[in-house]
Amino acid sequence: MEYLGHLGIKGEYTGYNAPDDNAFVERVIRTIKEEEVWPNLRDTVSEAREAIDNYVNYYNNERIHSALAYATPREFADASSTLKAA
Repeated sequence: MEYLGHLGIKGEYTGYNAPDDNAFVERVIRTIKEEEVWPNLRDTVSEAREAIDNYVNYYNNERIHSALAYATPREFADASSTLKAA
């Protein structure tokens, strides 16, 4: 938590008796494993970190999602914040 605070990130916890709170994060982690980690052998931890960083960037900015009306998460978030500001 201290490390996150230094980065300006506020951690969140799953609420008591709220099983759906964590499901979305678990699904993203599973997708990263299925599409980047498991199919690709990396020689070093630093190579693996770089590959995962690149994949997360791709996932957020280029990979379209049917659940988001075939937009990227970035496009969806930008559209959502525009709607809230209007």
